[in-house]
Amino acid sequence: MKSLTAKKLLNFLIDLKNDGHDLSKITINYRYDADSEVDACTYIMEDLFDPETNNILESICLLTDPDEYL
Repeated sequence: MKSLTAKKLLNFLIDLKNDGHDLSKITINYRYDADSEVDACTYIMEDLFDPETNNILESICLLTDPDEYL
């Protein structure tokens, strides 16, 4: 399965906004699969950078417990 990209996420959010949804009122949750419990995502951060230069961001990460980062 292909990974979700930031561009796909942005396009999804833009579509929601264009459909009249107020993005400031929509929370982001995480589920491992459709049958698992919901965990609220409370923080977003830069994650991994390219191994060659360590300058090109390759991933972002949603966290449910950001205590060690705040």
